[in-house]
Amino acid sequence: MRVKILTDLNNGPAKGSVVNVREINNMFFGKYQIIDDGAFLGFRIGALEAVPINELPYKTINEFVTSAHQNAIDKGWYEEPRTFGDATMLMVTEIAEAVEDYRNGRGFTEIWYEGDKPCGIPTELADTVIRIFDFCGHVGIDLEAAIREKMTYNATRPIRHGGKKL
Repeated sequence: MRVKILTDLNNGPAKGSVVNVREINNMFFGKYQIIDDGAFLGFRIGALEAVPINELPYKTINEFVTSAHQNAIDKGWYEEPRTFGDATMLMVTEIAEAVEDYRNGRGFTEIWYEGDKPCGIPTELADTVIRIFDFCGHVGIDLEAAIREKMTYNATRPIRHGGKKL
């Protein structure tokens, strides 16, 4: 399991870092042990010091939109203006990276790491969605409302509508 560190630990991982852990839920030794390739590294952390990645406090699509856009601003991606073509091609390149992983024989659910950086088809698809979230935040699209409206409409369409093969 991977967790994000919420507080600075003495001689341990820095606040905000993501680490591999083994859950132990021991009242004396904490909730997690930090591990590397399954080996215990000597750090134990409590439930208030880390949060599992899948439990980060996002609740709505629009909260993801706001967070993704703010992160892009904070990381300097808006110091120069982008065109609509630039923004959409960045989305397309993430899809292309997922296709490249597939062509290289990677599994649909396979995630591996280059240092701390997650890689793989799921990660590239996540990057695609993050790029979409960022763009929607930048131009003010209410993506959650658009998704709800489109999915409601799609539910009314006939089976294989439009007569297309794919």
